[in-house]
Amino acid sequence: MVVAVTVAEVIPGAIALFGAYWAFSVRRALAGRMYRNHALWLGILGVLTATVGVLTYSTNSFVNDGIAAFYSALYILVFAFIDTTIPVVRRSDPLLRSILRWDRLRVGLWCDAAVLSVASYLLYAYYYNGVYSSLTGVVYFLAAGSTFGVSGAALIVGARRSQDRVLRSSLKWLGLSLLSWVLVFLASAVESSVLPNLTEFEYFYSYYTLPYGALAILATYSLYRSTRSLVPMNRISLEP
Repeated sequence: MVVAVTVAEVIPGAIALFGAYWAFSVRRALAGRMYRNHALWLGILGVLTATVGVLTYSTNSFVNDGIAAFYSALYILVFAFIDTTIPVVRRSDPLLRSILRWDRLRVGLWCDAAVLSVASYLLYAYYYNGVYSSLTGVVYFLAAGSTFGVSGAALIVGARRSQDRVLRSSLKWLGLSLLSWVLVFLASAVESSVLPNLTEFEYFYSYYTLPYGALAILATYSLYRSTRSLVPMNRISLEP
């Protein structure tokens, strides 16, 4: 149980918090307002990611409703960050090319994020009261995977076109982090279907959670690299 908790919760949470600390620290040293706002959002995202590992469930119904409300608002905040970042990335492209036709795509993704918000609330609010429906879980994983997957792909495409070296590296790692979370959702969906009789408590405190934890570590490490890329530190070569 100790190994499962360490891999699935402690290590990802520690990496996310370290990334948030780095983002808040370097934010004061960044010159442009755009970079400071980006660092601020990355720091907030790191804190929220670390909080996810702590807020799992509670036997108190009122506390559990609060946790459900947190998860419901979480995905809206994450996608709002992505939606405000894509136009900035596009302006850093000399050709001002559209990123995956984002102007049209964002409408569907906002609807998807709204569905994800509702599904996550139902999932966390009613799962422990015995009113959980497997259909809610399927909708949750599909909505989360599509929202994070498309957003991550858009960030990577925009990063490749951008001429801003700071944003390009940071957004590439942020896109990889979102795509890694898609793998986390996929692993959770597969394991929940293979192990339908396993409770959430039994899952997160057993060796079944090790694949989930490994992917969560990959996702949070990519988030840390995204914040670290805001202030690249290259090795200084000394000329004789």
